[in-house]
Amino acid sequence: MSDVQRSQPPRRDFRRAGGGGPSRGPGGGYNRGGGGFRRGGERPLPSGPGVDYRAMVEFVAKSLAEKPDEVTVDAFERGGSTVAIKVKLADEDVGRFIGKAGRNIEALRTLVRVASSRDRGKRVFVDLANQPGDGPGFGRRGARPGGEVKA
Repeated sequence: MSDVQRSQPPRRDFRRAGGGGPSRGPGGGYNRGGGGFRRGGERPLPSGPGVDYRAMVEFVAKSLAEKPDEVTVDAFERGGSTVAIKVKLADEDVGRFIGKAGRNIEALRTLVRVASSRDRGKRVFVDLANQPGDGPGFGRRGARPGGEVKA
């Protein structure tokens, strides 16, 4: 052994005993626990208090906003077991709420969908109440203050 090899810690082999990957034989793989789809019955849901979806959306919206006092969240019962949640923000906060390529609002919708999956048959929708064009910077492309359109 050289001096360099003695000064380094011993290498550890982190591969699983038995091959490792799903196609490398027994012992490894993604489906080794007998998982998959269950047939014959529904899995029991955890019991507990219901989720206040309006409060959850309001908390996330106020956390993202620079002006949290201007955030209003309204929940409406549509019909059956459907709830619509409308979020109204200051014009400066709309971009932060939506996020780059819509990632923030989609993450919030995913969070609400997962929370509502406990209530069988419950559907919850989250929408932004601000209309594009409400705030500054949303005018027609190329429009000038006099109403003329640039060619």
